[in-house]
Formats: sequence, structure tokens, C-alpha cells
Amino acid sequence: MSLLSTLQQCRAANTQYAQPLSRLRYLHIADQPLLVLPLNRPGETARPLAVMAGSDPDHPQLFLAPPGDDDRFLAALAEHLHTYIHSFQQATRIRPAKGEHPERREYLDAPQIAVTGTASVYYLKMLGRALRYRPVPEDTDPATSAAHLGRWLTFFAERAEYDSSSLLLNLTSLLSTHWATGQSALEDAHLAPLMAWVFPPHGRTGHQAALAVENPLLHPPDGPTIDPSFEAAQLTSLFADLKSARGSRRQHHVTHLREAVEGYLTPTWTLAWEALSILRGMPPIPSTAARWDTDIRQFTTHSDRLDAGGPPQPKQDDVVTAAVRLAELEHAAASLEAARALEDPFVMAERRTTGAAFSGTVTHTDPDHVLKPQNPGERAKRRPRFTVRTTDPVRLEPDRLLAGPHDPAVHMAVCDITYTTDATEIVLEVRTRVSRPSSVPAIGTTLLLTTAPDYFPRPQFPSRDQIPWTHTGPVPATPEETPA
Repeated sequence: MSLLSTLQQCRAANTQYAQPLSRLRYLHIADQPLLVLPLNRPGETARPLAVMAGSDPDHPQLFLAPPGDDDRFLAALAEHLHTYIHSFQQATRIRPAKGEHPERREYLDAPQIAVTGTASVYYLKMLGRALRYRPVPEDTDPATSAAHLGRWLTFFAERAEYDSSSLLLNLTSLLSTHWATGQSALEDAHLAPLMAWVFPPHGRTGHQAALAVENPLLHPPDGPTIDPSFEAAQLTSLFADLKSARGSRRQHHVTHLREAVEGYLTPTWTLAWEALSILRGMPPIPSTAARWDTDIRQFTTHSDRLDAGGPPQPKQDDVVTAAVRLAELEHAAASLEAARALEDPFVMAERRTTGAAFSGTVTHTDPDHVLKPQNPGERAKRRPRFTVRTTDPVRLEPDRLLAGPHDPAVHMAVCDITYTTDATEIVLEVRTRVSRPSSVPAIGTTLLLTTAPDYFPRPQFPSRDQIPWTHTGPVPATPEETPA
């Protein structure tokens, strides 16, 4: 946690009202996301009792899995999710070739799933893992089967690991990046107390509103784990009745179970749509659209892979795939944070407290500086330089590429850093494609600079056949070799 975040959290605890951390949204909020509220069966791992889902706030659909009806539940849930996804697989566009990327077809939009918190993201990941290798019954369409559902859930859960992706929205995580509360991070992970702090009812402080929602019978937790008080008050007796009931008597108990679960999930359903409406009303930073385009491209790629009959995602990545994935996750997180800093003053201020950004005054310029050729036959290159003096803490290294909100297209490389007793002097070199003297700011100009999003390159990794056998690990099993 940074100094600014800690300060805002202390202010929230002192005033009993949530404090802003950012006023600009950096993730895409779809017009009709699919809200999914999973509820797990007590005492079991990734075995749903129910899922409330839908893209219409006024018409939620409850998919119930009473004992003995798991297959029917999964078939209904798979059909619902596939119908939603299929609605985005109709209209396409052609992306023209650009640089090394050839011309390609992709969908105009992508589906978006919203869940209440990190526990639900992990639950969907585990449910996808449990389903994607299931055999497809002979009388079932593979494209709408439970196994197909598992592959889609795995795709959304994997994309949720990327900080820049909006395909699977974590509502409490996103809200926590915009507001600091006076409660713990564990309490912020639950939607009801977090929303109570951020938007308390009229006449109450955030602290008072959060205390009022602590009763789990009146304000149920957002799952997927069932609250013990609800389990003891209703589920235990209902499960006992279902165990011995048959025929119409069983249907009677199933109806009571449905009513109990629906009453348990409805408050969270209403609150989650309120959170989505609040987030949608926040202005997005300009780069949000570009990141959603990346999500659309990933959705198109996965859809094409499924249509081509590709295998399910492996249960364990090989070393090269794991290394590439880790590098991509780190790249996405670093680039997103840098882009947010250039477009959001709150994030820039936070980075200044950590030394990742600084504000300074131009004290010297050399607009005609020329970089001498290193090899015979090379031409001299114009590389304008200037010096910035700052009193901010600076934790940068030479060759770090910087940019500023005044002109994000102009990139400057750190050439030298000199620390004095009262300030820091940084020599910067303009590294735009066409470096002109006009790219250099005038003496006396105040600049606000941080790491450029383009600074973070993707490392190159060898193919699997180029790695010594001592470092490759086990060969991933094929779907035929992997037990269901």
C-alpha cells in the first residue's frame, strides 16, 4: 500500500466516510454484462448449490442444483451462458494489416461476466477446471455441453488474472481501486460493507452503514461460501427433507429450497447491479477502449479455437507457457499502471510518493545535441537533451523511458541522475521517432513525468525443444490421457 492510499484510508477511518483514490475508470463496463452469483454446496469443493445469473437487473434467473439434479443444473446453466456468448458471435469486422500483424477478422464486441469478488473469480476457475474434461454424452451438442461451459469459464477466469482485462469483472476489487474505506482489506472483499462505506444511506456515515449490514440473515454475504447461520436456519432441514422425499413431496421441498436460496441471493443481486451502475457512470480514461479491443481480440481467438475443435486448456502449463504467461501478466500490470498515471491525476500523485514519477522544472536544454555514430557508415542522429530539477523522491535507473501527460507521444530516456543535498537533477534525451528541437520544453517549464507504457518490452523465450530436459518438467497430458 502506498503512502497516499494509507493516508486516504486513515482519513476514511477518521471521518467515517470513504475517500477517493481515483475518479476515472480504467476498465470497460458493458451495457449488458452477465452478472453471475454462484453459491456452493456446504462442505464440498466447487459443487454448486445454485447460480443466479442474467443480464437484466429486473429478471434474474436462478439455476438450482438440489441433491441428485447436478446434470440438469449444469445443462441449464451451460445453455444460458452459451446463449449469452453466442449473441456476441454474430457481427464481425476486418482489422487491416499493421506492422507485423496481418489482416484479421474479429468480433465487434465481447461478452462480459461480472462477479462480486475474488472468491467468486476463484470459484469459477475451479468449476471450469472440474468441467472442461468431462465427457460429452452422445445425445448432447458439444457446443452447449458442460465440458464446453468449463472451457469458457476457464477462459474468463484466466483473463481475470490480467489487470488490464475487463472480460471478468471483480466488482469489489474495482471499487477498492477507486475508494479507500476505514475497514480492513478483508472486509472490503465483501460487497455489502464496501458499498455501505462508499455510498451510505442519507443520514448515516459509512461506518454506521457498514455496521448495519453485518447481520448475515438480513444482509447475506455475497458467496460463494454459504453463511453458517443461513445453513443452520434453513438449509440443514431442507436437505434432510429432500434426502428421503420422493415424487410430489420432493418437488414440494425443492420449491422451498428454491425460495430460500432466491431470498438469500436477491439482496446481493440488487447490490451488484447498483455497483455496476455506479462504475458505469464514472468517466473512463482514454486508453480503456484500447484495452477492451485487446479483450475482443482474445475472445475472438478463443472462439476460433473452440470452433476448430482445439483441445481443452491443460491442467498444468509447461515451463515455456508458464514463463510466457507470467511475463505477459507482469507486462499487462506495469503497462496499465503507467497508462493510468498518464491519464489519471490521482494515480500520478500516488506514483510520485513512491519515486516512480516526479514533477520538476527544466533548468537546461540542448535541442541540437547530436548522437555520434558508433560504427563506420552510420549517420549521426539528432537526440535533443534537457535537464530537469526536482525535489520529489526519484527511484529510476538509466535508460528508463519516460512520458508525461502534457504530450504522451514524446518519450524521453533517462541519461544521467545526479543527487544533491536538496534536489535531484535528471538529464533526459528525447527518443521520439522524429526528434526535433521543438520536442524540447523551454527552460522554466514544469513537467510531470513517469514511466512510459511502451517502456515494458516482452522478453523472448525459447521453444520447448530448445530447453534441456532437466528444465522442461513433465510433458502435458493430452485430453485422451487425462482422466475425467
